[in-house]
Amino acid sequence: MIASLIIGIIILFFIPQTHDYVVSSFFQILFGSIWTYEALLTSYNIPLWVLLVISILALITIIRFLISFQNNEKPAYLSYKEDFIYEAKWRWKWTKDQITNVQCYCPTCDSVLVYDDSSCSTRYTDVAKTDFICENCKSQIITSIHGGNNTYAINAVKREIQRRIRTNEYKTSLNKETL
Repeated sequence: MIASLIIGIIILFFIPQTHDYVVSSFFQILFGSIWTYEALLTSYNIPLWVLLVISILALITIIRFLISFQNNEKPAYLSYKEDFIYEAKWRWKWTKDQITNVQCYCPTCDSVLVYDDSSCSTRYTDVAKTDFICENCKSQIITSIHGGNNTYAINAVKREIQRRIRTNEYKTSLNKETL
């Protein structure tokens, strides 16, 4: 404690901006305290009912302010982190109400699936799709998402998750997990 006091005094005297800031803050607090003390000791000719109404309104405001701090509950959908979409198990995380780290898992062995979007880079096929393959289950294709490459497939899953949240379908998935 003594060391921090000494360091504070050194900073106060050797850095001019800090010295000016501390001195001006001290005088603002001092003058504010004097003004508040004088304002409280001065008598006013205000009817008692006005003081009562002001006090009640101030109390209601303070109570509402405190209640608003207590109601910082997270939305229920933030516990929705897993579901079967496109015939595969998908898991994801939430970062500031955004879906992140979307991963596809095998419904049989729970291995992370690898993707193959090679059909999107060739001109010899009309079908652009991403296959999700389980290397643990004899390289079996677990699911395919038509329309584009891996980025498209992940975004399609995100859109489906958001749709299920909007329609409250995710609640049935949450109820299945708790049973």
